[in-house]
Amino acid sequence: MSETIDGAPPQASTPPAADRRRFLGNAAAAAAAVAGLPALLAACGEGVTEAQTGRTATGGTRASLGGGPDPGATLHKMVAGTIGSAPDVKVPALEKGGTTTYLQRVVTDSDRTGTGLATVIKAQHKFSNGTTVQVVVQDSRGKAWPARSVSKQADLAYAMKDALATNTLHYGVLRDSLNTGGPVIVISKSSVIQFGDSVASDYYGNHLDVASRGFSDVFNTSVSGIKLTATTRDITRC
Repeated sequence: MSETIDGAPPQASTPPAADRRRFLGNAAAAAAAVAGLPALLAACGEGVTEAQTGRTATGGTRASLGGGPDPGATLHKMVAGTIGSAPDVKVPALEKGGTTTYLQRVVTDSDRTGTGLATVIKAQHKFSNGTTVQVVVQDSRGKAWPARSVSKQADLAYAMKDALATNTLHYGVLRDSLNTGGPVIVISKSSVIQFGDSVASDYYGNHLDVASRGFSDVFNTSVSGIKLTATTRDITRC
């Protein structure tokens, strides 16, 4: 069984219309995911990331990504460890930014992945020490992928599914993400992303992050007023 939004062609210049998609899944589990997120998901080996990250309603990167001698470099490692887990996505090294401290490019030649990522990725990160990082999704020729127009819940749900369709840390998008008024919820594997800003001392911040928490750090908190969040789910336990 699956609780994810199902069925998209390998390539599409524009996201397919909602009524052309097929939705499958365990209705009871999907309903539980929205009705009682922390407790009910935990009973199935799941956990809602945002409730545990301390992110504010206005968004922003959580405090631990601001730690260490260079929060911009830390963000690069988080982007590379999450978005960069897709075979059709490359995350090159940070560059000196023009209007920001750094520029982080995310490179893909897939229009489906590119427009999806451009829609859901947070375009700018600000840190308490004054560091700022601009994130640009582009093709290998340097042309930026446009964000999709999001006018309804399904638009964002499909953009998120397409953004992560090839990502090896990704299971899908919860079916109830289509329900107007609720969040779009990504289901990621319970994989751990591990990296350190310095091998010399924990003072500089060594990081162990569940994949879904990392995804939450690089995604927008909302698009067109629709909230985004991520959860982990062990599909062998429910």
